[in-house]
Amino acid sequence: MGRSLRAKVTLGVVLPLVVVLGTFTQIEYTRHQRAALRDLSFLAAQTNTVIENSLRHEMMAQNPKGIQDMLDAIGKDESFRIVYLLDPSGRVVFAPGQNGVGQTIDNKDPTCQPCHRLPPAERPGSVVVTLDGTTRVFRSMTPLRNQPECQACHPSTQPIIGLLLTDIYMAPLEAPLSSDLHENTWWWLGTILVAVVVVNLVMSRFVLRRLGGVVETLGGFGRGQLDLRLPPEPADEIGQLTAAFNDMAARIQSEDREIRKLSQDLARQSLQRQELLKRLIQAQEDERRRIARDLHDDLGQDLAGLGMRLEAAEQSWSAEQEQARAKLAEARALIARISQIVHTMILSLRPLTLDDLGLEAAVRAQAERTLTEGGLQVEVNAQGLVQRLPPDPETALFRVFQEAMSNIARHAHAHHVHLSLQIRDGHFEGEILDDGIGFDLDQAYPTGRNLRGMGLLGMRERAEQFGGTLEIQSRPGQGTRILIRLPIRSGQDG
Repeated sequence: MGRSLRAKVTLGVVLPLVVVLGTFTQIEYTRHQRAALRDLSFLAAQTNTVIENSLRHEMMAQNPKGIQDMLDAIGKDESFRIVYLLDPSGRVVFAPGQNGVGQTIDNKDPTCQPCHRLPPAERPGSVVVTLDGTTRVFRSMTPLRNQPECQACHPSTQPIIGLLLTDIYMAPLEAPLSSDLHENTWWWLGTILVAVVVVNLVMSRFVLRRLGGVVETLGGFGRGQLDLRLPPEPADEIGQLTAAFNDMAARIQSEDREIRKLSQDLARQSLQRQELLKRLIQAQEDERRRIARDLHDDLGQDLAGLGMRLEAAEQSWSAEQEQARAKLAEARALIARISQIVHTMILSLRPLTLDDLGLEAAVRAQAERTLTEGGLQVEVNAQGLVQRLPPDPETALFRVFQEAMSNIARHAHAHHVHLSLQIRDGHFEGEILDDGIGFDLDQAYPTGRNLRGMGLLGMRERAEQFGGTLEIQSRPGQGTRILIRLPIRSGQDG
């Protein structure tokens, strides 16, 4: 964070400085260049005027040697590239050291176009010309006009009798400007460097160090250290951020304590509810077991004994008492129906097979009674279930299978049912699969006054009571699959 913010602030300082100083330097360089050209133009004009006056003097004296000596003296100055005196046709008639005398200057030359491409009235008296793509010269053109005193040799109809052409090298002028530009560049580079150093020092002292503490505290707070607080800061933006964080942290810590307390209360209530549910289910199973035993041992045996006695009485009566015999037969049939009802009640309350033979036998018997007798094809796979389970989990598992088979018989409209029971890796794994009409899971559980789905909720509660899980997979038209997984511990008693 520090390096990133430091880089952004540094960039924010450097870029405006580069733009401002670079623009200022360029403006100053251009201004000095224009001033220098203006001064050079003035100087060249004055020089050409002096040379023109001297040439006129020598021309009036008809002294060609004086003209040549004067140009030779001027040519010794290394600032001049050329000093030509041209006749009206553009032919060089005088030059320092007579170099170039006789040649004709073609005004169609590219170096002449800056002036000659303009109308005569708009042509400047001086212009900067670049020779060979690198050498820059300041070219001045001074026409020698036909004065009355010149008309002794030149006709009056000839307005221009010659042209003074001078090229002055720009390098001696541009060298100081370039040196000033380099010096200014180094100055603003130094200014930028100093500004960057100062900004970084100020940033580190007044911003980054304080923000680093904020980041470190926020990181610890995010990792759960809710008692962390930031030290008081000056009342600037960072200080306001610090105060806001401390207030927020205090509220969050207070809310966290309340949430923890509520969570502990909820967990305690959940444990109490689970224990209460466990005891309620256990009491229900115990009561069912007692009633089933009582029905089987007392009422069942009494009914059976009564039936036997009625049968004996029926057989001992004479043939003349057929009407009484018929009544006894009806009574015996009624006792048989009552015995069947009692037997069914016993199986519903507590199948004795579960206590005597275990989960597999009880599930098979329940499947035959609930599903097979109703015309469904049932497959029970109990490979790997080679041991008796602890009583309480065994009872809970049977109730899950019992509720699932009851739902299939009443609602599924299935044709085939597959039941699987096995123990693997210390867990009981059961599966109930049917090819029925299925249902929408989102509408399967009870809400408000709608008690539909209480059986599914009870199945899940029984599984979770012993640390297990129950998963229901179903869609309308695609059947239903119920998976139950329950840890089995040695000596488990619920």
